[in-house]
Amino acid sequence: MKRIYLIGMPGSGKSTSGKRFAKALGWGYADLDKLVSLRSGKSIAQLFQQEGELAFRTWEQKCLHETALSSCIVVACGGGTAAWFDNMDWMCSQGKVIWLNISTDELKRRILNSKNERPLFAGLDEAGIELQIEKLFQARNPFFERASMQVQSEKALLDLVTVLREHFQKA
Repeated sequence: MKRIYLIGMPGSGKSTSGKRFAKALGWGYADLDKLVSLRSGKSIAQLFQQEGELAFRTWEQKCLHETALSSCIVVACGGGTAAWFDNMDWMCSQGKVIWLNISTDELKRRILNSKNERPLFAGLDEAGIELQIEKLFQARNPFFERASMQVQSEKALLDLVTVLREHFQKA
């Protein structure tokens, strides 16, 4: 199973780092949020607003399972993917799961400066964002801790390329 699932908090760099990581491995790349938007015909913000988080998470799981049809792929998951349904168990059974564990200060900075729509942070001021990060981290951390590997930066992720290339060649 040559699949790598990148998990972590919103703003941890899963999408940005994931593209670079996949390219360095010579693998394909998929962004789960983009797959959800493509399949549902709605933006993530629209799904949350019009149908609610459960509908979004159901689409997300469906798209996550579609990744099993691919090999040699890096999948950037949504910030909450690991914490819903049996997604973490499923990802662990389908490949390597890598947690991008970025500091909360860096997450706050990135979310404040982000141009991306982040429904779980919509309308929040700096203090609200900080509280939301803490709340989400507390709820999701038990799932994140089950990852095969953990890195604290994009550089650390890219440093894994050689190790993982060797691992997957043996598998």
